Amino acid sequence: IICFLICFSWKMGKKSRVKTQKSGTGATATVSPKEMLNLISELLQKCSSPTPGPGKEWEEYVQIRSLVEKIRKKQKGLSVVFDGKRDDYFPELIKWATENGASTEGFEIANFEEEGFGLKATREIKAEELFLWVPRKLLMTVESAKNSVLGSLYSQDRILQAMGNITLAFHLLCERANPNSFWLPYIQTLPSEYDTPLYFEEDEVQYLQSTQAIHDVFSQYKNTARQYAYFYKVIQVSI
Repeated sequence: IICFLICFSWKMGKKSRVKTQKSGTGATATVSPKEMLNLISELLQKCSSPTPGPGKEWEEYVQIRSLVEKIRKKQKGLSVVFDGKRDDYFPELIKWATENGASTEGFEIANFEEEGFGLKATREIKAEELFLWVPRKLLMTVESAKNSVLGSLYSQDRILQAMGNITLAFHLLCERANPNSFWLPYIQTLPSEYDTPLYFEEDEVQYLQSTQAIHDVFSQYKNTARQYAYFYKVIQVSI
């Protein structure tokens, strides 16, 4: 959910392998600001309510999920996707890293099937040998976020200041929306989807019923939806 915190503002104009996602009608989706704010307010209120009693958590989860899906449908077509597969951009990532002082020798990017992509050694690496380093300027950090377009918002919002993970999420989305971003070669290689419970379909979450994990799933979904609703309102006031 956090990945569409500011997807309404994703408008990338880069011609090379970048496209705006369209709605089913072939035109960019239009969203009524009043209708969206009503849904957001309803979601925020629902997610700010006390934890329900035993046996009521599933009902609350379904209600929150229903609101989230309504919002997702309203925002469909406003995001930006990159053409091709993420591994198509690996050569550009390596080139960018090399040009900016990172080590790129002695290993290669490989697909480890179920584990996904990772680094595979191409030569023997000795114990305690330093073979991989990344200059700080290549890292997306809270400090780089404060020095970006987020600086003004960050300085005004105490909750954002207290939640580095949300700051980094905003930072990533803002840089993704910038076709001239310094970090674009890195951003283009990021996964487009994940296998964590936060991204499970409702029927998949049902399989976790009667397990210890289900309470964590409910809590994570509710907290993330609340964060989204809160920051959506913050952004609306700021723009």
